[in-house]
Amino acid sequence: MRLGINAARAVNLSESLLRQQRFVNDVSHELRTPLTIIRGYVEILERYGMEDPSLFQEAVASIKTSAQNMQRLVESLLFLARAEQGRQPLKKIPVKLDDLLKSFVEVYPSPRVKISELMPCKISGDAEFLKKMFAAFLDNAIRYSPPDTDVEVSLTTCDNHAALKFIDKGIGISEEDRAKIFDHFYRTDKSRTKLDDGETSVGLGLSIAKWIADRHDITIDVASTLGEGTTFTLTIPTI
Repeated sequence: MRLGINAARAVNLSESLLRQQRFVNDVSHELRTPLTIIRGYVEILERYGMEDPSLFQEAVASIKTSAQNMQRLVESLLFLARAEQGRQPLKKIPVKLDDLLKSFVEVYPSPRVKISELMPCKISGDAEFLKKMFAAFLDNAIRYSPPDTDVEVSLTTCDNHAALKFIDKGIGISEEDRAKIFDHFYRTDKSRTKLDDGETSVGLGLSIAKWIADRHDITIDVASTLGEGTTFTLTIPTI
């Protein structure tokens, strides 16, 4: 029995070390791209300085975007680190989910997000964390949808729960990928990671959204057809 327990512990330790190694490799990969861009443009600026104003503007813009991408990555990593260590407390209070969702969509940076249905409901939750969850699902929907299509959001209620849906007409997610989309740094299509504003996905948004959903007893269902789009349905307990 002792040998069996020790063997199981060894397997668990080995798997934990492999996960940590993959995580470090993923972080290193994500940081390498913006750092390479920044270094490249700094070298260009050192060589040519202000001789070419258009090149100067391009360099500054690229350095700024790369720095913002790095900041977003670091902030996401810190969030997940605190979450996994139990140091990311939530302050749950009664929240009017319909009002929160409506106000969030009104200030969301893309005009492509449309609310198709909005039923009043109240839940127990942390409003700031819920908004971070909204952002993750909307960012994902916008990122993987053609620029000429809208993303639909609907909020309906039934009995003691609400159904919040994020619906896009994007590239879709294969059945194989659906089990992995909430993993750190996982992307279903690594060739399409650009937002409309040129920012790069760091592959952590849905991981953060899943953590927030779990802390609010929210279940997430994913329905998707390749080439047609994806619907994330969040079932949320109401009060």
